[in-house]
Amino acid sequence: MNDFLNERHNKIIEILQKERRYVTASELAEKLHVSKKTIYRDINEISENNPTSYRIIKKENNGYSLELIEENSAHGEFEHPEERRLNLLLYLLSIAPCKTSIQKIADRYFVSQSSIINDFKHIEKKITPYNLHLSRKNNGTCLEGDQLALYRLMSVIIESYLKQTGDSLSQDDIPDCIKNIKVKNARLDELKKLLHDMQVEHDLLLDQPYYLTLFCSLLSIIEKHTNGMQLLANEGKIYEEIDGNSAIYSMTKHLVDKLELLYTIRLKPYEMYSLYYILKAYKLNSKFFLNQDTKEIKNEKVKTLAEQFILNVTENSGYQFIEDKELVERLTLHLYSMVYRLDHQIYIMNPIIKSIKTNFPKIFNLVKDSAKELNQEGIYDKSITDEEIGYIALYFQISYDERFANKIPILIECSSGIGTSHLLSGKIKKNFPEIHVKKIIAQQRIKQSDYDDVELIISTVKTHSIVDKPTILVSPILNDEEKYKIHQFIKNYYQQQSSHQNNYLKV
Repeated sequence: MNDFLNERHNKIIEILQKERRYVTASELAEKLHVSKKTIYRDINEISENNPTSYRIIKKENNGYSLELIEENSAHGEFEHPEERRLNLLLYLLSIAPCKTSIQKIADRYFVSQSSIINDFKHIEKKITPYNLHLSRKNNGTCLEGDQLALYRLMSVIIESYLKQTGDSLSQDDIPDCIKNIKVKNARLDELKKLLHDMQVEHDLLLDQPYYLTLFCSLLSIIEKHTNGMQLLANEGKIYEEIDGNSAIYSMTKHLVDKLELLYTIRLKPYEMYSLYYILKAYKLNSKFFLNQDTKEIKNEKVKTLAEQFILNVTENSGYQFIEDKELVERLTLHLYSMVYRLDHQIYIMNPIIKSIKTNFPKIFNLVKDSAKELNQEGIYDKSITDEEIGYIALYFQISYDERFANKIPILIECSSGIGTSHLLSGKIKKNFPEIHVKKIIAQQRIKQSDYDDVELIISTVKTHSIVDKPTILVSPILNDEEKYKIHQFIKNYYQQQSSHQNNYLKV
């Protein structure tokens, strides 16, 4: 018998094994000289220990029976309750926002309703960080949350499964409550093979974000069909007609045919459209990445969006990103595919989003704030997801590293003459490539916050604001003596930086 069960638990199992029929709680209580309430609690505890050789099946108004797992090995895959709970969570994610009943879930996993209710408590802890909610009402149980949030958690579970099966992925944000549990799901095995075969047959190498999005979409389609879920009113939107002569259509049709044959289902038109859009977005992204001819999909609206995006980040940061022509070109190409994705509600995952937020928080927040401004200014009407913000932030981070990372940020404080201050700025840039002129501000408009994020103040004002920052007083023409002072500051600054770095390495 199971070492985790007490003597009465083992007697219950012996009775059910001997009877080979449904035995009521009243009968068990009478045989064991305890109350029915005690029997209910014992049955629940036995189920929670999830023995590997048998299961207790509950049937309303009939009682309990014992099922040997060898008799039904298809459902004997879970060695621990946490494995079942993770499988159940993935199932609820894939059918959302459709509802199911606790009894149907209990039948699906061959456990009692009380075990499923207990599973819900564990699931609720896992979904809270993803802004999802488990709704349990009289008309059914379902997960509630926007599609992006559902896909975020689905992709984390799928990535954990892929890592466990030997795939090399760049996900660095799988929480321990998922990473440390074996993902057991026959659907995932089937879909992994299906996607592998599709890539081989069509000579594709799906990028991880598109691979995960397609994986999530296929799993959702299959679970809803095989469980008889009905199309909801807010689903099935068609954004553009399919080009029946395109290679994308041929690829999509081939995938759909295999899916329908494998699961004996018939996809609805909108489901085929959604798969078509994902594959088209992937191909579009690949064209830009490979610098192929994309004239037919370029437009002035996206070019304007890219320029305004860079302008907003420039104004908010003080770094002249607008002068980086390569950034303008790269970001414009990226935004073409991003706009297509958001226009078609394709939510790609960003497996390294946590690393981006952790390692480049300033750039990420700058881009996010600038994106909000684009919405407020009416330049772009779609909400840009954090996943997309993360990818955009990388373009700005590359530009920053190449142009500004090792430069010393300074503030030029002037009286009021715009011409003279810009003349001075030009002279500083020409003579001192190590310096980045972050701000030029007239004295009467300067605020305490303007001194933040700068290492030196160069001022043409004799009576200037005194702050805890080095200040060099100069004339607009910048004479040799003034140049020498700035040169000495630069020399001392880099020496101090080097000294700090060496001390850090010694520690």
